[in-house]
Amino acid sequence: MDSQTCALLTAMGGAIGSPQLRRLGIDSDTVTRWVRLGLLRRVRRGAFVDPRVWDAADLDGRYRLTVMAVMRSRETEEPATHHSALALHGLPLWHVPRSLTMLIGDVSESVTHSGLRITPLRAHTNRTEVDGLPVLAVADAIVTTASVNVEAGVVAADAALHEEQCTQDDLDEAHERLRRGLRGTARLRRTIALVDPAAESPGESRLRLILDALGVPFETQRRILDGKRFVARVDFLVAGKVVVEFDGLLKYRGEDGEEAVIAEKLREDRIRALGYAVVRVTWAELAEPHLIRARLLAAVEQLAA
Repeated sequence: MDSQTCALLTAMGGAIGSPQLRRLGIDSDTVTRWVRLGLLRRVRRGAFVDPRVWDAADLDGRYRLTVMAVMRSRETEEPATHHSALALHGLPLWHVPRSLTMLIGDVSESVTHSGLRITPLRAHTNRTEVDGLPVLAVADAIVTTASVNVEAGVVAADAALHEEQCTQDDLDEAHERLRRGLRGTARLRRTIALVDPAAESPGESRLRLILDALGVPFETQRRILDGKRFVARVDFLVAGKVVVEFDGLLKYRGEDGEEAVIAEKLREDRIRALGYAVVRVTWAELAEPHLIRARLLAAVEQLAA
């Protein structure tokens, strides 16, 4: 691959389209050869990514690269919408079709072909740019996503509010402005009602939704005190006496992992000494809510015994 193409690919974040390559004088036979040699990776017709950037990315990162490449393969500017817009904003994706790139276009009904969906959005949308690409503003991206899937909307909204990418007022305004042009208004209302900016990870957001669906009384980000002395801030406090923590395990990895394990053990011992039960939930356990419910009931019964 020539140095000019390498430089442009780097400047574009590892995602490029046929129109940019043609402007450099690169013909289709050359592009095909580069793909065959592993110098480019084709993610859709006319859409390519840097294999090195692709290999280093996680699932969300690879989907973001795909969206960028697909958008740059288009001759017209079509803003990213729904979870494709979330990806460009760097927000976490959960329970979304990563095989589908979603753009807004001049169509009367949604059209889907080879992993690309062009959809109309009849209401006025707020738009911005990310890496030179047109995209719905953060609040609008969340609202369009939430109209399709509550869990996806809540995970993204929690992160956006926690990271101050948008405000609750932004979400409320986008909801009011867009709801008449979207299907799934009941899902959208539920998402807005369930958002919590205190959530610190997608795992916490998902666990909160599970607790809500189980119908157990809980508080989020509760401070645990020994008299007036601060002991810990916990993810959830269920029924006033059961501490529930989401355990993503990442903090126990690396060189400081052993120290983190010891510190967490001491913290948990102090919480238990104050009469609380502690239930830790891992990412894998989120797929089995009935087990979480059983563990919560057992902890409540143990305290009552």
